[in-house]
Amino acid sequence: MKAPEAAHQVKAWSYRNILLESYRYAPGPAGTLPRHSHEDYQFCLSLDFPGEYCYRGSSFGVPVGSLSIIHPGETHSARDPGDRRKAANYRLMYVGTDLLREAVSEVAGRATGEPFFSPIVLDGELVGRFLRLHASLGEPASELERGSRLVSVLTQLVRRHAGTGPRYDPPARAPGAVELVREYLHDNYAQNVSLEELARQANLSPYHLNRIFSREVGLPPHRYQIAVRIGRARELLARGTPIARVAAETGFADQSHLTRTFKRLVQVPPGRYRPQNSKDVQDPGPEPRDTAREAR
Repeated sequence: MKAPEAAHQVKAWSYRNILLESYRYAPGPAGTLPRHSHEDYQFCLSLDFPGEYCYRGSSFGVPVGSLSIIHPGETHSARDPGDRRKAANYRLMYVGTDLLREAVSEVAGRATGEPFFSPIVLDGELVGRFLRLHASLGEPASELERGSRLVSVLTQLVRRHAGTGPRYDPPARAPGAVELVREYLHDNYAQNVSLEELARQANLSPYHLNRIFSREVGLPPHRYQIAVRIGRARELLARGTPIARVAAETGFADQSHLTRTFKRLVQVPPGRYRPQNSKDVQDPGPEPRDTAREAR
């Protein structure tokens, strides 16, 4: 009996006004997408199979690991250069013109039009950031992580690859604003704060805040928030607090989200981070000190 042919798999979701898609094309004969267009910028990451675009009267090869960019309203078609001997995976993101115009204006320091990009971008660091952004917008992640990663990707894309060539000057230092944001993250570590909320606290734009915070602290805001949360989680776990309760009290989406993050940063899962005398723990004792703040 012949085994059934594998089917293509497509997952789609949205974050704010951004559409995201994950494609997995099954092995099979080379395919073709007919001519079409999109209202937004289309960013497509080819993970393990090359492709080809017919765009603006020319053909463009799409190497594995490259980020292809199609501009709004531009008619294009796509095809496989050969049969797919294994599954082909792609990650796509559709971003509106307003968001790209805001990004290029922030980098340039002045109002500008829509940025123009080459159809194929080969930039390993940017591709890595794009892939992490795409994952964070589809998995449990804080609003701060999602906003920070989005701003980071758009800023790097514009700085390195915008055809308008906006002049980039390092943002002016603002130690008072950075310290205010750090205090806010310590005081609200369990809250799902957004980058926009932090920017309002600092009276800066989200782009400006993300850049100066990363430069002066050495971590982007969302990673600093995670460090604060893990510091609090360690103290709660050391007092014998159940893992599920720790996850709820430190702002993680659920216990598995805490476990993955804790293991990545501490090298052991929360279940193995036990009080020295766990059988003797009766009274949780006083509230844990904010050691992350004291260490600053």
